[in-house]
Amino acid sequence: MLPPILISVTVFLAVILFCIVAYKFWETKKDLKLQSQRLDQAIAGEYKDYKEAGEQNTSGGEEDLSVRRDTRISSIPWLNTFLEKYLKEKSKVLMNMIEQSGLKIKVSELVLMVGLLAFIGEMAVDLFSHIPFVGLIVGMLPFPVLNTLKTKRVDKFVLQLPQALDMLCGDLRAGLDIQTGLKHLSTEFPAPLGEEFGKVVVEINLGLTLQEALVHLSSRINTMDVQMLCTGIIINRELGGNLSELIGSISNTVRERFRLKGMIKALTAENQMSAMLLMILPVGLYILLTFMSPDLYSSFSQDPLGQKILVGCAVSMGIGYAMIQKITKLEV
Repeated sequence: MLPPILISVTVFLAVILFCIVAYKFWETKKDLKLQSQRLDQAIAGEYKDYKEAGEQNTSGGEEDLSVRRDTRISSIPWLNTFLEKYLKEKSKVLMNMIEQSGLKIKVSELVLMVGLLAFIGEMAVDLFSHIPFVGLIVGMLPFPVLNTLKTKRVDKFVLQLPQALDMLCGDLRAGLDIQTGLKHLSTEFPAPLGEEFGKVVVEINLGLTLQEALVHLSSRINTMDVQMLCTGIIINRELGGNLSELIGSISNTVRERFRLKGMIKALTAENQMSAMLLMILPVGLYILLTFMSPDLYSSFSQDPLGQKILVGCAVSMGIGYAMIQKITKLEV
C-alpha cells in the first residue's frame, strides 16, 4: 500500500492535471466557433480583410485571423519546445491520430489526459485492491477511445460517400469542373464528409494542387473507397477521360461493398456474440460470488497468488477475444 505522503502528492498532482486539462478544453471550445467561421468564409470565397476583422474583435486582444492550420504540438511554449525536441516523431503520430478521430485537441492535452488518468487509476487500484502499478494501465484508455472515434468517423464518412459521389457525378455531367463539385459537396453535406471536402477546398484555395489536397484527404480517411476516388481523379487529370463515368462506377463499387459487408456481418454475428459472452460471463460470475461470499473471494484478490491468477485470467481472456475478432473480421 502506498504511504500517506505519496497518496497526498498523487492526489495533488491529479487535481493540478485535471485543472490544466479542463482549462485547455475550455480554451479549445472557445476558439472552435471562430475557426469554424473562418473555414466557412474561406469555402464561400468571402475571406477578405483580416486586419479589419481583427480590429472589430470584441475580445480586446490581437488575434491571428489567418486560415493557416495550427500545427503546434502545444499552445504552451515550453511544452511545445520539449515535445518537438524529444518526442517529435511520436507527436506526429499522435497528431495524426487526433486529426483522424475528429477531436479538436492538441497533443499536449492528450498527454496531460493520459497522465491524469494514470495517476487516478493508480491511486484507486492501490487503495482498494492493493495491487501496485496496475492502475497505470488506466492511462492508456484515451488511445482505444481515439481509435474508436476514428473508426466511427471513417464509417460515417464512407456511409455518406455514395450519395456524395452521385451528386459529384451530376455536377460534372452538368458541365461544372471538379473543384466546383468538391466545393458543392463541402457545403451540402454535414460532417465528417462535408468537413473533409471543405479542407480539400481550403487547401486548394491556399495554393496546393488538387493532387496534393487529395493525397492529404486519403491520408486522413485511410480507406479503400477514398483511395479509389482520389487515385481515379488524379489519374484522370493526368491522362484524361470521362471523369463523371469514372466517379459513377466508383459509387456503384462502394454500394456493392456495403452489400457484401452487410452479408458478412450477418454471418459472423453469432461468433461475435459468443466472444462477448465468454468475456462477460467470468467477470459477472466472479462479482456475483464475491457478493455471495465476501470472506472467501475478497481474500482471493488480496493474496499474491490470487492476484497473479486474476492477471493471468484477464490477459488470456483478452488474447482469446482478440483472436476471435481477428478470425471473424474479413476485408471486402
